[in-house]
Amino acid sequence: MAVASTIPAFDLDALIHPLRAEDFFAEHWERRPLHHRRGDESYYAQVLTTADLDRLISAADLRYPAIQLARHGGYFPPEVYTTSIKHGTEVWSGVPDIEKILREYRSGATVVLPALHRTWAPLRELCAGLERHLSHAVHANAYLTAGNTTGFLPHHDTHEVFVLQIGGKKCWRVHAPPVVLPHRTQPFTRPGPALGAPLLEVELRPGDLLYLPRGYVHSAATSDSFSAHVTVGVTVYTWVELLAELAQSSKDLPSFRAALPVGFAHREDLRDALKEGLATRLAELLTQGDGDALVDGFKFRVRSAQPRAEVAFRADTRVIGPRTELARPEEHRYLVATEEGNTTLFFDGRKLVLPAGVRSTLDAICARPSFRFGELPPHLEDHATLAFVQFLEGEGFLRQVDAPEP
Repeated sequence: MAVASTIPAFDLDALIHPLRAEDFFAEHWERRPLHHRRGDESYYAQVLTTADLDRLISAADLRYPAIQLARHGGYFPPEVYTTSIKHGTEVWSGVPDIEKILREYRSGATVVLPALHRTWAPLRELCAGLERHLSHAVHANAYLTAGNTTGFLPHHDTHEVFVLQIGGKKCWRVHAPPVVLPHRTQPFTRPGPALGAPLLEVELRPGDLLYLPRGYVHSAATSDSFSAHVTVGVTVYTWVELLAELAQSSKDLPSFRAALPVGFAHREDLRDALKEGLATRLAELLTQGDGDALVDGFKFRVRSAQPRAEVAFRADTRVIGPRTELARPEEHRYLVATEEGNTTLFFDGRKLVLPAGVRSTLDAICARPSFRFGELPPHLEDHATLAFVQFLEGEGFLRQVDAPEP
């Protein structure tokens, strides 16, 4: 039996400590950089250490694109540092060649482990907790740079950036944003040499934190020491996305489905008519549209995009049979609906779009808290019903009642 860890999860409060969350969001979030010099080399030890990174890379279990090399902002082709391994008739491609990686690293390349939160549990827990707190998408990348090396050239990101210095040292130069709060569709355009004086020059040491709102131009380099840091990126949902939901909902109103005036693209005298018609319809959309449904639908889609709870493989399982008893979730956790001719199942913040023909079987499944597979009415062929029930179990909607406890 696994013993629960007594170490508390590393969360937002720990990330920005000693600053309080309310002060961080009032003074820094989307506003201005934050630098904490903590003087505690082990502050991030429960999240990730340099030794962890060394083991991850040396084990060669990572495969491209989970491990990459970069220099001056450009990424190496994977053929430069990976190989293929053949075993019988099977071929594993994208396997890192540690000797090649080490050679390039010693020559000034940065080793990048993108989306490390997918495979490293402490980072996964940190990112998932931040997503629940922020309601924005969170990812984590790790970067290793040798001493006396220039990292990425000056650039800005289109997501919020938390830099966690794990090991070694790195000097950061931060400049004013050329675009205030750039949208994710507004990538960095190199400004040339006229960056101006930096707003901030700091050397990050183990345990330090640097927060940069999106848009702030930054670059980094090492001196006599190597550097290991994690970038926790927050890709925010903006009012642009909510406005897009509003525009999508406009098709529910007949006035928006009407054709634009004949000849509108060629007749200059119709310019004012287009502007007035748009203003009239926007006012109609705001007054007659279902604002609650729009906001609730957007919130649901955001929750649906958040990571699911991790599922562990279990060897002590069994295939569903006629006498297998299965249970559905509590009624408040799911909703069955029909959308655009499909059956839609919402549960636990997720959305499954299913064929219309399974609706009667799904209704029978949901008719009572638990059922036996052999008791389902023959809405579908037996093999199709079995496949559907197995699918719902695999998605976590159904569970076997007397299955072994995790």
